[in-house]
Amino acid sequence: MKKVMKDLAPIAIPHGPPVESTSEYYKSLMESSRMVKKYPVWDVARPTPQVLMEQARRDLMEADEKLALKRNEEKENRRMMDEKWKELRDKEMLLKESFISFNKFIRENQEKRDRAERKMEADTEVLQRKTRETDAMRQRVTEMEEVKELMEQQVRDYTIYEDYLMSVVHNYPEFKQPLDVLNRYEALAAAKSSLAERQERDLELLESARRQIATLTEEKKLCIMGLNNTLADLRWRFDKARNRVIKWELALERLKETAARRHVELCHVRAAVWSLYLKICKQKGLEVDVSVEDYEQQLVVVMRALLELRRIYRIAQRRSKEKDAESMQTA
Repeated sequence: MKKVMKDLAPIAIPHGPPVESTSEYYKSLMESSRMVKKYPVWDVARPTPQVLMEQARRDLMEADEKLALKRNEEKENRRMMDEKWKELRDKEMLLKESFISFNKFIRENQEKRDRAERKMEADTEVLQRKTRETDAMRQRVTEMEEVKELMEQQVRDYTIYEDYLMSVVHNYPEFKQPLDVLNRYEALAAAKSSLAERQERDLELLESARRQIATLTEEKKLCIMGLNNTLADLRWRFDKARNRVIKWELALERLKETAARRHVELCHVRAAVWSLYLKICKQKGLEVDVSVEDYEQQLVVVMRALLELRRIYRIAQRRSKEKDAESMQTA
């Protein structure tokens, strides 16, 4: 069986479309071209000192030859450069002289051009001013002609009024001339205007009075509404007070009736107390030294008598209980 050797540097196949791997391919080519290739040491010739010396002498001779060639070339270049610099200096001097003469010519031409331009500007300004004045005069003439035509038209239009005024003067002897008619008209117009202004003022006063009347009417309506509300409130309070008066009058009547009953009862009680007081005094043989109206002293005597009776009752009750106990013991 044949033994398969393992590849130590397998080819890496890129994944994805080939277009995306193109940049990686060219990058690897450039890196491989820049890599330094080293050869094994045994392939390089081993130099001896003599060989190295001859090689150095040969390199020195070649360098001397190249240096001599460079020096000759430098001398030739220096000579050519000097000739060119001399030629340039000559041209520079000629150019300076031509510049000086040309500058003088240009300055003279510039001065002439400036004078011509200033003269042209002055002439242009004068021409424009004259043109503007001419246009203004033409416009003024046109306006005056229009005014003339307008005035002539007005004269033709107002001629009928002049004829009418003359006929009025002839027909009415109180007018001596047309100016009197005009004065009369102006007076009547002024009177009309005055009457119109007076009428306007009267109308304004009437309108103001109407507004005031309307305002007063609204105020009075509001006042009447407020008074009606107040009257309704007062009526409600009156009804409430009347109900309360009726209530308290009924309560007062009940109190009077109760007081009358209590008074009758009190009179009966007083009479009973007086009768009881008299009986107690009679039984005890006491003098009647208390007045009929002194109910407190009467009650004091009655209370004392009642207390004595209660004490006697208790003593009697106790003795009866003792007797009952003794009889039960003897039995």
